[in-house]
Amino acid sequence: MTNKETLTLLMVVMVGLSAATIANATDVFKPTSIDLSDLSHEKYFTWGIDLTPSASEVITRATLTFTNIWDWTTEKNDHLFTHLLDNPNSGAVSYIDNQGGGDNFVGQGVLVGNWSDLHGGHAMNFDLVYDFGALGLLDTLNAYAATTPGSGKANLGFGIDPDCHYYNSGVKFTVINTNPVPEPATIALLGLGGLLLRRRRN
Repeated sequence: MTNKETLTLLMVVMVGLSAATIANATDVFKPTSIDLSDLSHEKYFTWGIDLTPSASEVITRATLTFTNIWDWTTEKNDHLFTHLLDNPNSGAVSYIDNQGGGDNFVGQGVLVGNWSDLHGGHAMNFDLVYDFGALGLLDTLNAYAATTPGSGKANLGFGIDPDCHYYNSGVKFTVINTNPVPEPATIALLGLGGLLLRRRRN
């Protein structure tokens, strides 16, 4: 292979790496009441998000984060239930259950997590982070994102039921959408094959 051909191959690989980088887009969503009313124990919540990736995009990473979250005290049977929902009401909506006990979203969507603060009574600078890839929920998330919302509905969101008072500094949902592109190694092989074919013909 000549120096010119080698240089051409390197340029093809660099272009492939650039394409893979440019293809990622990050979106961050926060509810209107950023802390969801400090997740007061007498309420439960739905949070509908209008997330509509294009047909060529795939959600490749997503996290739901409760920043600096802590339970106001330590009690038995304190839980924070979080579900991924399909077509919930748009925006953040609160409902009253007077800490009725149990999970108001049983049988709805997919349970993302059931968390309890084992310390309680003080802030710990702890962020509760649910990684949808690690939880094996990316396929479900993509399926929900592809559904068509109805009137007053979002195509996906969350059901959150605090069975105690979970103070926090904010809730956010972070999504990385990726346009599928050939991997750089594949591009390099294609470029190499083309160069070898050209060389053989010459």
